[in-house]
Amino acid sequence: MSRSHRRGSVIMGAVLFGTACMPTLWATERQVRATAKNYPAAPVQMLRPRAMLVETFTAPTQVALPGESVRTTRVRYANRAGQAPSVYLLSGEAVCVNRSNQAIEAVEVAVVLLDAFHQVIPVPNSRTPYIALQFVQAMPRGSSQPLQWEERIGSIDIYEVAVIVTRVRFQDGSVWAAPEEELVDIF
Repeated sequence: MSRSHRRGSVIMGAVLFGTACMPTLWATERQVRATAKNYPAAPVQMLRPRAMLVETFTAPTQVALPGESVRTTRVRYANRAGQAPSVYLLSGEAVCVNRSNQAIEAVEVAVVLLDAFHQVIPVPNSRTPYIALQFVQAMPRGSSQPLQWEERIGSIDIYEVAVIVTRVRFQDGSVWAAPEEELVDIF
């Protein structure tokens, strides 16, 4: 075996050993359609919503399988066979515009997850069928603020995300709340 071939083998072995010992994470992402649904009398309007679904999973590792010799190894995916399931994160952003004549202290936003047939996807471990986010940000009248969020979710079947302002707290302490109708009714 030549000296350069041996050196290449040693380097390749070191790289494979390093990858097997390091818990690396890999991710895939895809854009999700996002729409803003604004109530007609809402003091805050949502504009330009965007959403991204990120799937994070463990990198493949090369290990000796039980019952096999040390020389025989196979690539095993740590996120297969119930070992470590993928984690799905929904990240999003939108611009929140104060249309009222008062300064705002906080805004509550509902993020509704919808499938390809426009049906609501339930949010795991939640009492509501949507993700409720609260943003405590001072917004003088007529101003706008970018809002960003990231939530762990349980489904990859998200086709669309609807962003809706459900409550607004003004600087004087008064609160505007969305009408008592179901959120899905405004679609």
